[in-house]
Amino acid sequence: MIKVKFPDSPPCYSDGILIHFTAIVDKTHTIRCAISLEALANHFAKDSTVPLIDIFLRRRSTIEKIAERLIAQKRFENNRSILIRSSDC
Repeated sequence: MIKVKFPDSPPCYSDGILIHFTAIVDKTHTIRCAISLEALANHFAKDSTVPLIDIFLRRRSTIEKIAERLIAQKRFENNRSILIRSSDC
């Protein structure tokens, strides 16, 4: 069984459509993870006036659990990253 930890580092925007964060797998492998802004807006934003980065921070543990599930399922992108899409939530 793999062990996934998420450092408490700040997330960052990328390409204006993703929020990136990091996962560490088995204490040795760093995996870049991201959630689409569409997924955040569709599944986590109850108030459209709240910035999506703030929504990410409020729901971070839930989002990290989704990323952990995708890592366990080996649902990597071509660049070995994890991307949480709306259909993954």
